[in-house]
Amino acid sequence: VLFEDTGWSVLTGKESNIVVTIKGKRNIVNQITQSDIYAFVDVADVEKPGRQMLEIKLSVPSECEVVNTSVSNLSPYIDKKVTKNIPVNVMYMDYVISSNCQLDEPLVNVEEITVTGPESELRHITEARAELVLGNVTQTVNTASSLKLINEEGEAVSSNYITMSTKNVNVTVKLFATKDVPLKVDYKYGYFNEKNVRVTISPSVVTLRGEPSVLDSIETIDLATLDEKKFVSNSTQSMSITAPTGTSIMSTETTAVINVEHINTGTKQISVKNITLANAGGLDCKLQTETLNILLRGSYDILSKITESDITVTADMKNYSAGSGLTVVPATVKIASEYEGGVYELDSYTVTVNIR
Repeated sequence: VLFEDTGWSVLTGKESNIVVTIKGKRNIVNQITQSDIYAFVDVADVEKPGRQMLEIKLSVPSECEVVNTSVSNLSPYIDKKVTKNIPVNVMYMDYVISSNCQLDEPLVNVEEITVTGPESELRHITEARAELVLGNVTQTVNTASSLKLINEEGEAVSSNYITMSTKNVNVTVKLFATKDVPLKVDYKYGYFNEKNVRVTISPSVVTLRGEPSVLDSIETIDLATLDEKKFVSNSTQSMSITAPTGTSIMSTETTAVINVEHINTGTKQISVKNITLANAGGLDCKLQTETLNILLRGSYDILSKITESDITVTADMKNYSAGSGLTVVPATVKIASEYEGGVYELDSYTVTVNIR
């Protein structure tokens, strides 16, 4: 009747015990067993949910009367039994970290739990909280923690009538720091230096975020390796900024602009006829290219001195086979040793060879 009228159920008290003392004629009393006595409380008239104080009523054989009972009242908990999903939150407590460090958002193996119990109690529960006492934090923390039920006032809720799908969770707390790291470029051949180019990178520095042990090993971020022979003139190009493994970039920039400006150098074009074929072996081949126009970059002093006789061009034939016909073969430019480092060829070159 209670459930049909209100939706409430008796959540506790169903298995309560009572000791009943009865008296009557000896021959009748001796035959009475526990099953002949019925103890009950009537919940039909309960008007509100929660803890009740109800009189225990007894039904005994008509030839007997009740002399005494161990208890006269029962205090069952009556309410609608409901289920509710609540989020799992983590609170950090009593911890110390370095001034340049922060604790990341916690990673919890369970994002929410299910609680079951009286509707009047569950109504006020807003979260299940793991309170972590971390102490001196120097690295990422992996720990297990018990859960507390918390109401809308931020207070812990303790109830014998509420069950939780789990009472413990595993939590990972990452410790991270930030570090300003400069961006840099490398050079393929080593021709560029402070005397002949002005290389600027914008932004020149980015802020990395990661665990302290990871950041300690990072001094720079290499954007690219520049091929000096491709920079015929001043150039500006954009490159993606990639965070080193185990880190992320906190700044909003995702690309860097690299500006290369040549200083104290010029260019000079020289027509070269000194072209040879190397590693031809028994291959029947004939060079078709008679002259190559080689573009050089270097200091003005060296460019004024260098001539065709200081340059040789070689095409390597070792990877080619007979019958290929007219074939374009990459050519290597060699500059006299006295000028090496002070001048270099720009771009790349090929020659045409007839392989019969």
